[in-house]
Amino acid sequence: MSRVLAWVDGANSAVMAKLALSSDPDIIPVHVDLGTSVDEDSHRFIDDLEGWFGKEIVRIRSDEFANVDEVFEKRKYLGGQHGAPCTGEMKVAPRLIFQRHDDTHLWGYTADRRDARRFRLMQENYPELRQDAPLIARGITKLACHALLERSGIRRPRVYDLGFPNGNCLGCSKSSSPGYWAAVRLHFPEVWARRVDQDRRFGRNKLELHGRRVCLDQLPADFPPRPADIASCDFLCHLAEQDIDERVASTAS
Repeated sequence: MSRVLAWVDGANSAVMAKLALSSDPDIIPVHVDLGTSVDEDSHRFIDDLEGWFGKEIVRIRSDEFANVDEVFEKRKYLGGQHGAPCTGEMKVAPRLIFQRHDDTHLWGYTADRRDARRFRLMQENYPELRQDAPLIARGITKLACHALLERSGIRRPRVYDLGFPNGNCLGCSKSSSPGYWAAVRLHFPEVWARRVDQDRRFGRNKLELHGRRVCLDQLPADFPPRPADIASCDFLCHLAEQDIDERVASTAS
């Protein structure tokens, strides 16, 4: 029997899943557990959502890696023209193992222009998947999602209150924004220290300052933290990491 999977992560996908479940209680909410890669309060949020949904959230995770740092250390690579290895290993590989060919996938993309474009890219890059974006169909924006959570008494993950626009892994290697990295340095100094060390050893970070790429530890100490300009983390990040798909597919066959 085919399944409908609502992929739950942050605020937007939480609202998407709640609306979808109100129409069809047989929908299965699924969360990719990224372990210690995310702020601990993000795990609290997923726990709270189970009470809001009135239904258990299926949690899947990598069989090989406990967090993104283990991925970076094994691959000796943070990100760049060949994509972000963390997404392929931590999010895509578990999804490929869990999903069935006839599943329908519901994503938390919103009606905001940037999100709508990313959903179109998902459709283009994963034509084999049955997929839908209920928030786009209903014209629901990110701001509306956060307002709905507040009205429902659901406390969003604290990273949003720190200015981060989503619940990505802390110290996301995709970001080239000095404002984002200044915010990581301010709020999560241990994560910052690890990324500085990895950046120096692997030389693959994307930080851009005054039109040139620099190492993280070259970020001026007084640079203002402005984290709200990093893209959301989804299954598009790994598109250059086709070896992940091939490896998981051969394992499952």
